[in-house]
Amino acid sequence: MSPLLRSLTIALALLTAGFVHAGSGTAKLTCTSASGRTTFTANLQDIVGIFEGGLLTIDGVALAFPEAGDGDTGDVVWDPANGVFTITFSHSTPDGPVWFRFWAVPNTFQVVSSDRGSPEGAIYTFDGIIEAKEPRPDKDLITPRIRLSCRLEYRI
Repeated sequence: MSPLLRSLTIALALLTAGFVHAGSGTAKLTCTSASGRTTFTANLQDIVGIFEGGLLTIDGVALAFPEAGDGDTGDVVWDPANGVFTITFSHSTPDGPVWFRFWAVPNTFQVVSSDRGSPEGAIYTFDGIIEAKEPRPDKDLITPRIRLSCRLEYRI
């Protein structure tokens, strides 16, 4: 191989090395209350992308949140350097909106791994708080604020 071709090959390898982890993946959020009576799961495309669905279960009664579609509203704020992670979502149904608000408690945010391209992926743990449409029929329309222990996993 000529020196010029070798230099070009090395330069190309160095330029593309930063893109080894290019791609897309679904982040999985799993949360449980201290009592175990409440669980919350959510799937998020690339953490800040499309809400792919979730489930809130309180005392065995579940409320499913569908994948975001036309007419749905939602937003994600993701700033792991400052411990900020919020999700809001609302979906219209004939019986009224199905919605939730979720946020991480910043001073509890820990980065277990930030290597999203590793076999384990990036892993974050934190306490979170959720309030949502109440899934239990014998309760108010809105849940109280519920504190949860959470784990967010993301790999590509």
